[in-house]
Amino acid sequence: MAQNYNIPSIFIFCLAASISMTLLLSAEAKKNKYFTIYLQDYASGPNTTFFPIAGLPGSTLNFTDFGTLFVTDDAITAIPNEGAPEIGRAQGIYVVTDKGGKNLLVLLSFVFTGGAYNGSSIEIQGTSRQFELIRELPVIAGSGKFRSARGYIKADNFFFDPQRGYSVIRVNVTLV
Repeated sequence: MAQNYNIPSIFIFCLAASISMTLLLSAEAKKNKYFTIYLQDYASGPNTTFFPIAGLPGSTLNFTDFGTLFVTDDAITAIPNEGAPEIGRAQGIYVVTDKGGKNLLVLLSFVFTGGAYNGSSIEIQGTSRQFELIRELPVIAGSGKFRSARGYIKADNFFFDPQRGYSVIRVNVTLV
C-alpha cells in the first residue's frame, strides 16, 4: 500500500517566506550607492570658501579654538583638479566643539546642481575628528535621487597647498 507523503502547508509557507526574504535582501543590497566627489576648499585669498564667522571672546578664530564657528560653500567636482567643472556645492557650518580643538561638529549639505545627481542633495551631520587621516561622518537624509538616504562618508585630504590656503578634500560616499 502506498503511503501519502503530504508536505505540511506550514513548511511550504516557511520555505516561500525564506525565499522571498532572501530575494528582498538581495534587491536591497543592489540599491547601495558608492561614489567619490571632491570638495575644492579655499581658506584664504580672493575666492575664500571656508571662513570663520564667530568665536569665544579673545579667541583667534582658528580651526583649533574651542567655540569657533565656520561657514563653508565649497565647489563639488567629479575629479580632483582645480578648475574642474562644478557639479554642486558643499554648504554648511563647522563648529570646534572640543576644548582641545580636535573635534568639529559638522552640518553640511551636498547640493548637486549638475551631472547625474542634478537637483538632489545629501545631508551630513556628525563629529569630525579633524586630525585623523580619514574622517567618517553619517549621512542622515537626502532629497531627489537621494530621498530618505542613510549611510556615511569618508573624507580625507587629497591635496593641500598651505601657501594658497587651498585644499582638495576627497569624499567617498556610501549610501545604503
